[in-house]
Amino acid sequence: MKYLEVKHKDKTIRGFLHGNNKSDVVLIFHGFTGNKVDHHGMIKTFAQDIAFSGFSTYRFDFLGSGDSDGNFFEEESISSQIEQAKTVIQSFVEKKYKIHIFAFSMGGVVATHLLNDKNIQSLFLLSPAGNFNEILKKMIAQSGKRHTDGAEINGFHISNEFIEEAETFSYFDDICYFKGPVQLVQGTKDQYVSKESFLSYKSIFKNCYAVWIENADHCYSEISTTESVRKEIINFYGKIKNMAI
Repeated sequence: MKYLEVKHKDKTIRGFLHGNNKSDVVLIFHGFTGNKVDHHGMIKTFAQDIAFSGFSTYRFDFLGSGDSDGNFFEEESISSQIEQAKTVIQSFVEKKYKIHIFAFSMGGVVATHLLNDKNIQSLFLLSPAGNFNEILKKMIAQSGKRHTDGAEINGFHISNEFIEEAETFSYFDDICYFKGPVQLVQGTKDQYVSKESFLSYKSIFKNCYAVWIENADHCYSEISTTESVRKEIINFYGKIKNMAI
């Protein structure tokens, strides 16, 4: 594992690179208010599993999160994260890597709006938040902290601009046709992402394998459900490795 920075405009994205594969890298996108380690360390664990499967992996913090530059209130938006992801992808393309994406929750929204990039070879979506506008409304209502300049959720101050973008963002209509292999995973007890959202993604991607994890919540909080996701990760990337895309 080594520390790696990527420059995006005048700011620095920070993360860690796992594995020694010089031809294929899996970029890991965290979720809303998340980071490159995330809930009970699962992002780090999943990165290690993917590296064990023979890929390099880069888990990083979007600007305004974790160790990367920027202020969450100013930086957080879906469109901004899409642009940051493009920068990260380009930095690895310049090093002659083939690109694969693993994305969790809102990171899945970001990932599915990058698929016109022909460098992307495969996609693993863990609880992709295609109903993010509904999720955000629910979280704001639960917090009870809506202000004139935004809202507070779990100690994070989010802007009105972010809330407005979430309301108008095209979650499914702008997804480009993608021929590569896709793995979809979601828990049966996910308290945020709807089953309808999951099924919408499943219908869009034709080369797709979809799995429900029994009794799993959104963050796979139980050891048994995390282990189930790990098995899916190892199976998927093992197949990708053997396909030699």
